[in-house]
Amino acid sequence: MSHYYPPVNGEVDAQQAATSIQPAKTTAAAQIPERPSLAPNVELTGELQGSGFKDRQWLIQRDGHFIQTTELLYRVAEQMDGQHSLEEIAARVTEATDWSLSADNVRQIIQSKLLPLGLVSTADDSVMPPVSEHSQSSPLALNMRLKLLSPRVIDPFTKVLQLLFAPPLLILILIATMFTQGWLYLVHGVTQGALQMAYEPGLLLAATVVLLVADVFHEFGHASALRYGGGKVRGMGAGLYLVYPALYTDTTDSYRLGRWARVRTDLGGFYFYLIFNLGLVALYLATGWEFLLIIVTLINLEIIRQCLPTVRFDGYWALTDLTGIPDFFSQTSAFLRSLSPQRRWEGSKLPDLKPWVKVVFVPYILLTFPVLGLFLFLLVWVLPFLTSAIWDSLLLQVREFSTALDNGNFLSATASALQAFMLYLEMLGIAYLLYMLARKLWKWSKPTPKRRIAGALVTLGIIALVALLWST
Repeated sequence: MSHYYPPVNGEVDAQQAATSIQPAKTTAAAQIPERPSLAPNVELTGELQGSGFKDRQWLIQRDGHFIQTTELLYRVAEQMDGQHSLEEIAARVTEATDWSLSADNVRQIIQSKLLPLGLVSTADDSVMPPVSEHSQSSPLALNMRLKLLSPRVIDPFTKVLQLLFAPPLLILILIATMFTQGWLYLVHGVTQGALQMAYEPGLLLAATVVLLVADVFHEFGHASALRYGGGKVRGMGAGLYLVYPALYTDTTDSYRLGRWARVRTDLGGFYFYLIFNLGLVALYLATGWEFLLIIVTLINLEIIRQCLPTVRFDGYWALTDLTGIPDFFSQTSAFLRSLSPQRRWEGSKLPDLKPWVKVVFVPYILLTFPVLGLFLFLLVWVLPFLTSAIWDSLLLQVREFSTALDNGNFLSATASALQAFMLYLEMLGIAYLLYMLARKLWKWSKPTPKRRIAGALVTLGIIALVALLWST
């Protein structure tokens, strides 16, 4: 489970999509009013704090999504209030900055940069849809999102829970966590809890419910950390990430905050996991229920899993915010273009990064993408066996559900139904991931004949590889 943290988009709009940074495409001629104004639902946010770029970067919101721009574009947009002519905008920007602009310069900036982003109203008060090089859907994005809680429901809770981030209380909770974790693994152990859960099947359902509550509390950790830093949560929900169901918290507003406020938002879920663990240990001390300590261990393992930065878990977002790159995956293509001397590599390039940020970004790419490729290879390799096993387990759970209902054992029936539902979601996740990958390859190969040939060859190669793997 993780928070939903859309990448800042550099010339195109997308919540969870790959993007580029510097607008490069020129839009066909559109009539620009003599006194231009920003489009509706556009808000000038200000400078991107804690940026990993050499030059200062600026943020503009359009329909709730952030667009990253250069300072020049931002200053021109800043003057477009519908009251000033192109000549006046040029004069005001020239006076306030180091740039010297003419009315023609302003017209060109609006025509080739701001209009394609959908930031400016045209002469007939229409707004151009933003030009995008990529689909908003991505195999590495949170897909099939379903919003479950609105800010109106979340805010009363975060108003209180944000107090847990006050430094004195935070330090006290971390010290208590250190002692309880040491007691659990060095003194008490978890063997009795494992045996209790193994011999009492009903405890498995209870543990599943408790883990679900812990995951919800984890999401409130992100929302509360965001509020503590001065941001506003946009909602909570569920979706599919890779092949698994996941809860999410929309913390898009975190981009307005400074670096450490964003990192606190990233790690807020882990902090609330630790608080939840303290509650479980306290409940164990009051009741003697050993299985609660197994749940503490499972939550600890989930924290470790989410620290992995190879996919968009909480550890990934913490790393991006520490380096000041809005999103590694969505910026990789633009970054590689900026390093390549080949001018024929079409597309936008990433602005210059600070040297230490490059030292982080390059090894990240070299390590992460081979790991993801290996994951995909293994998934395809075991897919027939995995699908068969999941299907057999699903049929078994359906039979056990029917048997439990016939015997009046509603607890076992509930456990079987829950297990069957989770297996169904896993099958859906695998199918959707493969569909997204195929769709991505298809869209990439469409623009030119060379790409279509390359796409066809890659497709044939994949089919041959799959046939070879499945025949062995």
